[in-house]
Amino acid sequence: MNRIEELERRLREAEERAEKEQQRAEEAERERQKERDRAEKEQQRAEVAERERQQEQQRAEEAEIQTRPTTFDEYIAACHDHVFRQFRVESDRKLTSRGSITNPRNKLCPTSLEPWSNFLELQRSVFDILYGCVPLDNQVFESRNFLAGLGRRVAQRSIADEKTLEYFMHNSVEDPVRVIMDKLRQVNEVREAFDVGNGIVFENHPHAISDVADEVMFRDGASTPPQTPDHRQGLHRLRPDQICIYRSGNESSPEQRAMIFVSEYKAPHKLTAPHLRAGLRPMNIYKEVVNRKTVPTSVDPAGRFAYHAERLTASALTQTYHYMVQGGLKYGLLTTGEATVFLKVDWTKPETLHYHLAEPGPEVLAHPEHVQSSSAVGQYLAFSLMALGRPGERVEHGQDERDRAMGNLRRWAEDFETTLRSIPESERVASDSASSWAPTTYEGFDRSPITDRGRKRRRSRRGGEHQKIAPRRNQSESSDDGSGYQPPVSGS
Repeated sequence: MNRIEELERRLREAEERAEKEQQRAEEAERERQKERDRAEKEQQRAEVAERERQQEQQRAEEAEIQTRPTTFDEYIAACHDHVFRQFRVESDRKLTSRGSITNPRNKLCPTSLEPWSNFLELQRSVFDILYGCVPLDNQVFESRNFLAGLGRRVAQRSIADEKTLEYFMHNSVEDPVRVIMDKLRQVNEVREAFDVGNGIVFENHPHAISDVADEVMFRDGASTPPQTPDHRQGLHRLRPDQICIYRSGNESSPEQRAMIFVSEYKAPHKLTAPHLRAGLRPMNIYKEVVNRKTVPTSVDPAGRFAYHAERLTASALTQTYHYMVQGGLKYGLLTTGEATVFLKVDWTKPETLHYHLAEPGPEVLAHPEHVQSSSAVGQYLAFSLMALGRPGERVEHGQDERDRAMGNLRRWAEDFETTLRSIPESERVASDSASSWAPTTYEGFDRSPITDRGRKRRRSRRGGEHQKIAPRRNQSESSDDGSGYQPPVSGS
């Protein structure tokens, strides 16, 4: 073999070695790639497992949130979200009741209608007291799961008349307020601030009031009501749609029950929210509504709508006011479910009826950080505590005082039964341009309790995590905005 052949052989061997080395390198790379693929798949499996673990944990936490008892804030928010928001008016006119909105015949008629100008301040004072003394972290109220189920049941019955409205209000507002009050009365600081007694109940007949509580109807300075066979006749004639009843007594004495305020229900397809927005204004009811001389013509549709709204609103308010005066009550309310008119009679001037219009749905949207004080349950709760007042300060208005008031009042003699049906369909709806009849939200009012002003306690509209509130301040201290406040009382 010559030198050239030797070189060629060596070259071939070198090439073969290089090729084998390359093959080994490629094989090693393939193994490394397989290892990387295995590692990547393992990482993916780990990530999937972690996501599943997190999802399972999230489901468990969500299930815990839904099934555990709720706190004060959470309960009010959940009542709004799960139950009150199921409010739905029957859209099929054939299924709605067509009876009269009310019958004000011979009912006591207030002379003047005036705004309840400090209602929101009083409401805020109530929540200021509650947030200063209620254990906000205590989970003692019904679960979100329970309320969601209740909401589904409520949603099955659209509101077609006063009876279905009563069902809706009892489940979505009144009973939750009763539940809250039952818990609040167990807190000593609340009992010191409000005369909560043994709590409240809502009943739809006056028989729920105790015989021993006849002072609600008959107290006039006598030690006992007249013991005649018909001594409760006046009480039996008092037939509001609903009565908020205060319970008191102890183990050594029978429970006593007394009226705190009355409620009237009006189906929302008869007395609409725009009717209330347009019909509520400062006025002399007898002069400007009952005995109104002029009626807007069809060339003024907004004027005609306002005219009808004032008559319908005044008619409904007259019925409620009549029961308030007959029962010697300072407080009452009129509700359509969609809107509620909170009412007050100052017994130093009983011919004037004070009003505050609340629309919980729009108000919650306008005050998302304060759903507790703008929702229906929150507003009813505050109103109930206003009516209860501070211990020992609630004033009973006896029969003599009621008789004097009734002697100075006129009665609505006109039968208003056909008023609603006499309104043409085209005049029952407010024009789109009537911005003054837009939903009532009080957007410019700061609903945060006074104790929150300095540190802005952050509370989600759904009752999420919150910081603890400092102890309730001495009432002599002024608020951060410089204006002092007093808890609402049930005075004259």
